Amino acid sequence: MPGWEGVMGLQFENIVSCNRKEIWKSLGLRPQDILFENPYFQSQTTKQAGCQIDYMIQTRFKNLYLCEIKFSHHPILRTIISEVNQKIKALNPPKGFAVLPVLIHINGVTKTVHDENYFANIIDFSDFLHKKI
Repeated sequence: MPGWEGVMGLQFENIVSCNRKEIWKSLGLRPQDILFENPYFQSQTTKQAGCQIDYMIQTRFKNLYLCEIKFSHHPILRTIISEVNQKIKALNPPKGFAVLPVLIHINGVTKTVHDENYFANIIDFSDFLHKKI
């Protein structure tokens, strides 16, 4: 069915956002340390690129967790690294903040994604679903 995967991707993002506390636990974050956590959109201007972050968490320790949420029928390929890297380059974080890339997926990632050791965390959301069943 045309467009089905796009619709499922949006639904997956919604499921992830409804289970934020599980994401926080996976990242070792305490609620009292979180200052901001939501999808983030940076508008393009003449001086900065635009970018859309699926889910971003800002902590009081000057960390920005840039979470890329991916739904796919197949394992996520290495190209995800360049996609996330482009978002990080476009992002205009406050001075002194560290940007930590996080990948949240449902159907696995390829060995090359793990081997690159690019992501601060790779969260398999299916682990949360198995806990709830």
